[in-house]
Amino acid sequence: MKKFAFVIVICLLSTSSSFSQNLKWENDEEKSYQIPVGLCTWSDLEQAEFFYIVRNNSGNVILNADATVNLAEVLESQPNTKYEIDAYFGAWDEESLKQLPHFYAFVMTMGAKYQQPIEYKLIGCNREFNDNYNDMVPPTLPYYAIYRIDNGERVVIGEILEQPKLSFEEDVLNIIKH
Repeated sequence: MKKFAFVIVICLLSTSSSFSQNLKWENDEEKSYQIPVGLCTWSDLEQAEFFYIVRNNSGNVILNADATVNLAEVLESQPNTKYEIDAYFGAWDEESLKQLPHFYAFVMTMGAKYQQPIEYKLIGCNREFNDNYNDMVPPTLPYYAIYRIDNGERVVIGEILEQPKLSFEEDVLNIIKH
């Protein structure tokens, strides 16, 4: 039993270690604070100097309840289909910092309230739109790529460029339904 627990601990440490290798912090000269570049977690952002801006924007988050309920129903009707969202943002970009709380409230609500988790990745970019994570260069920030997982392969089914057309959750619902 001790060997099994030891193996689990080693696996967790190596997973978190490889996960964190994709994140680096760069000094943004214009904003005079460190920004995350690469794959990061919400906890990483909470530790950042700029997070007070995100926290201030959190008070403005109102999810569209009808859209989240409808989306949960659509996801329940497709139990073998999974979806993922890659959320590219710039910690130096005002629009990104405005939308991050809404995005996070959305994915947390789908997972907690409706038990319909949508996997997601937060990917920080610098001013050159480099992300230290993959070769993808987002056309704008914030940028959300929505994927359907088909037979283990990620297929892009839609994107949200800079600002949602209706609301984030309505746009995701429309993308997944079609």
